[in-house]
Amino acid sequence: MLKGKPNRLKFEAELLSRGPGGAWTYIEYPFRAQEVFGRKGQVPVRVILNGFAFRNSLMPRAGVHILGVGKDVLAGAAATPGDTVHVELALDDAPRTVTVPADLETALRRAPAAAKSFAAFSYSHKKEYVDWIESAKKPETRANRIEKAVAMVAERKTPKG
Repeated sequence: MLKGKPNRLKFEAELLSRGPGGAWTYIEYPFRAQEVFGRKGQVPVRVILNGFAFRNSLMPRAGVHILGVGKDVLAGAAATPGDTVHVELALDDAPRTVTVPADLETALRRAPAAAKSFAAFSYSHKKEYVDWIESAKKPETRANRIEKAVAMVAERKTPKG
């Protein structure tokens, strides 16, 4: 059992994967999040994985909390599923904000109901929309995604829902 609430927890963990071809990589958090952070739900955290720093959230799953590890983090940490990695983790109480691209912001201003819905979305949902739009390689794809995003936001749909 942990005594007090440490500023930064350090531990070793195996990178686990699931899904088709190991598409989803994660770490099982080895402590009880409620005891350490006083929370049962999602816990925003700052993480250093093999020296690579990023922000994420611990997510409750099947009685434990897990930390999702994206491909960008795997590359930055020079790690692959199955590796044992060094993890440093701390509560992240800094506000999380998303920089909305100018073209999306302009489109949202033209649709006040969508703008209001977008403003009410969580950080994660806003980031999913922005990442989806910014990942477009062609200008016409980006424009189509912005149009679709505004319509989805107006209906209060989240990117993955």
